[in-house]
Amino acid sequence: MSDTLLPEQKARIKIDELLKKAGWDIISRNEYSDIYNACAITEALLTGNLEADYLLFVGGKAIGVLEAKRAENNLSVDVAEQAQNYTKSLPDWYQTWANPLPFVFLSNGETLLFRDMWEEDPTYIELKKMKTPKELVQMADIQSEYAALPALPPVGDKGLRQCQFDAIRQLELSFKQNENKALISLATGAGKTFTACTFTYRFLTYTSVRRVLFLVDRNNLGKQAEGEFTTYKLTESGEVFNSIYSVKRLTSIDDIQTSKVVISTIQRLFSAITGQTLAAVNDDDEDDYADSLYDAETEDEVTLEGKLLLPPDFFDLIIVDECHRSIYGKWQKVLKYFTNAKIIGLTATPTPEAEAFFNHNFVSNYTFEDSVRDGVNVPPRVYRIKTEVSEKGGTIKEDEKIFKKSKFTGKAEVVKNPQEEQYTTTQLDRAVVNKTEIKKVVQAYKDSIYTSLYPDRYPDWNYIPKTLFFAKSDSHADDIIEQIKEVFGKEFPDGLPEQYVQKITYNAGNSNELIRQLRNNKEFRIAVTVTLVATGTDVKPLECVVFMRDVASSVLYTQMKGRGCRRISDDNLQLVTPNAISKDCFYVIDAVGVTEHEHHIPQIHDGGDEPPVPVPSLQRLLELLALGNVSDEYLTLLSNYLAKCQNKGEAEDLAEWAEIAGITLKDFLDNLIEALEPDNCVTFQALAEQNQLPTFLKRLPPYTDINAPNTERKQLISKLITNNKARQKILEINAGFVKILMPGEDEVTYTGFSKEESETYIKTFEKYMDDNKDKIEALRIIYNEEDIPISHKMLEDLQTNLLKANGMYKPSYIWQNYKVVKADNSIVPLESKNELEALTNLIQIARYVYGKSKTLTSLFRGWRRGFNLYITPQHRSLDDDQIKLMEVIAEYIVQNGVVEQTDIFNGLGSTYAIGLVQTFGKENVNTELTKLAAFVLRDYTSKVA
Repeated sequence: MSDTLLPEQKARIKIDELLKKAGWDIISRNEYSDIYNACAITEALLTGNLEADYLLFVGGKAIGVLEAKRAENNLSVDVAEQAQNYTKSLPDWYQTWANPLPFVFLSNGETLLFRDMWEEDPTYIELKKMKTPKELVQMADIQSEYAALPALPPVGDKGLRQCQFDAIRQLELSFKQNENKALISLATGAGKTFTACTFTYRFLTYTSVRRVLFLVDRNNLGKQAEGEFTTYKLTESGEVFNSIYSVKRLTSIDDIQTSKVVISTIQRLFSAITGQTLAAVNDDDEDDYADSLYDAETEDEVTLEGKLLLPPDFFDLIIVDECHRSIYGKWQKVLKYFTNAKIIGLTATPTPEAEAFFNHNFVSNYTFEDSVRDGVNVPPRVYRIKTEVSEKGGTIKEDEKIFKKSKFTGKAEVVKNPQEEQYTTTQLDRAVVNKTEIKKVVQAYKDSIYTSLYPDRYPDWNYIPKTLFFAKSDSHADDIIEQIKEVFGKEFPDGLPEQYVQKITYNAGNSNELIRQLRNNKEFRIAVTVTLVATGTDVKPLECVVFMRDVASSVLYTQMKGRGCRRISDDNLQLVTPNAISKDCFYVIDAVGVTEHEHHIPQIHDGGDEPPVPVPSLQRLLELLALGNVSDEYLTLLSNYLAKCQNKGEAEDLAEWAEIAGITLKDFLDNLIEALEPDNCVTFQALAEQNQLPTFLKRLPPYTDINAPNTERKQLISKLITNNKARQKILEINAGFVKILMPGEDEVTYTGFSKEESETYIKTFEKYMDDNKDKIEALRIIYNEEDIPISHKMLEDLQTNLLKANGMYKPSYIWQNYKVVKADNSIVPLESKNELEALTNLIQIARYVYGKSKTLTSLFRGWRRGFNLYITPQHRSLDDDQIKLMEVIAEYIVQNGVVEQTDIFNGLGSTYAIGLVQTFGKENVNTELTKLAAFVLRDYTSKVA
């Protein structure tokens, strides 16, 4: 502690520490608001022009005072009387739990005394530590839900991130203001689950919350959440969360009864509370089922009926992870069943529907841009790959042999294409598979790895950057893996390592283990998925995300892209990618144009609180019709499906169906439409006038009940419903076929970084540079060409300001974007490690932006010319050893800007610092360093005349 501090100040520092350790915020009286929980207001105003050193508040009301003295003060009776007088001197603008206040503390920084004024014979007792807010609330028997909440854990390496701190503070304030729902939006990688662990611990420990439900939409995310709870240590005692409160993933109804925190999918919770058997199912099978319920249109809204095994007040708090996926849609009644619970949503990509569900109560909106600025995440770079087919589609020639594969049955056969047809980019890999197109994209990606993306890395094919491919479907994923094995296999004479590329989809097996291996296994370099790894999954070493499927949804695109954004330390990255240097950005490899169009945000449906009515699939519809559900609604829906089949089906498939059903699909459909809408049908009217209508084509009797005969309606669709082969064939036509070319043709037409993105980036960056040319010292000097050396400190200040404005304003990233935008040779790439890491790149960027230099070139390209001028005899006389000394120092200056003797000592060591003193004299060292910098920091490559 500094000797310049007064004794009172030294005591205050120690007292402040006692209060902070016990969970009290220390604030001045002009800072106080409801945002604080437990706090000690310093120099609080009292009546009679008095001031309390610390006035203690819990739950928005005063509860006690603490009188502070210097260490030499023995806390005499006079001090005690002074403090006790303060408890009776509160002006009426303070809210209090009692007046006079019940609790008095005295401290000199070494000793802490406490007195409870409500005791029958109150005396001062010495405490080893300050009492916590919770202890005082219990002693005062305060019945207030949030009064015992202590100050939040501090922001820092061992505490919370600022964004987490802000989110929890606003959440607690929101609940104190009687909100029952809250939405926390934190960018991918910002620590949503850690934030949830923190507020869950606080609510369980300091409020009446006794049971918490943590809802996830996939089991692999449930495992991640369970892992986070079992390692969380920001507790009073420092013990891990699950040693204080039981945390379980739901496997039986007993888990719910015995756990403080239950982690579950909403589907599994529904099964548990309705008494259904909870078998120990495979996580991937259950996730597959849950995902199908989310995506499909076949399920009706769930209902809670009969004997339910949990009462509505069972859970006090429900946390909905990844709430943007609207898992409360058809399952909303499960959430609403727990009427007493407060509900908190967690997401990185809020949707209008999520906002509406949470009553638009945003307590945090921390964006991806915010996270990059704060160094939580790394920024993306887009690398575009275009092929002829991926941009324009292609042609299948007449009589060309192809594999025709049924999407419904999976069966394939070799056929001749009946006639020449064009296929579009949207049909690619869905209706038509061109494996040559896939191979060309994979090859282009491989070629870019050590040339365009990571030219600074040693090209070791065993350790390419961890890569995630997004495919359009499970079968497309298989096709991609086939081509990856062929393209990358050429670098492995003894065969591609077994785990080098693997599929992570529901059909691939243990997805949780595969994700763990992708995160930690050095041999596993490329993963291919559809959507399984798109949400929430944390793989920090992932550096490249390859889009081979387009995405319309802004929410899904952000989630998918976000898999690569997580920051990782250099050491941890090198454990799994040994030839890596650092992860300063991640690459979005765009092979479909996903980065080049707008993405839509799903809009809230118009049905108020009720979710939209789901539409049965054709397969489900045929089942319902066969069971007698022959209402106008279902018959009309059938006509819509059959019209689609008639339009999309190929002639040979429609002919086969006609042969099976004994009627053409067109005639069957016409009959159905005529029966449903007879007044609008000319054919119907003509036949009716001639009294030639078949019985089932006369106006259909109304549908009243499934138990009615409904004979005419059943007869109308009998040729389809009672003919199982006809049903199977129509399902096959509806699902469609994939034409697999053998092998197809394609050519790469473009590879390179996205010009559109770079142009937008450069425009924004140059505006910042123009706006700040007179505000930031280094920029002012360069813009005005002032004869002032640009110091290392100035450059650090410039870099700090740039990153504060935009986390993507890093010199190497700025440089790369200029290279993309400028088609000429004015941008010379950074190549060596020294060039890439030089802080003086900022000087060159500023010179280029302000038109002082016509090329953007590293100072490392020309500094020796300046150094040779510096050492010429007309400037100074140096021997060979001195020249070698100054050459090393010159290179250090080229790296860092103008430095002083202390910088040389700290950066290069005492040998060089002493050598400078011996050569030039101590009093001349800094002057000489400035002179040297004037030579070597000059731009010799492209000075504008």
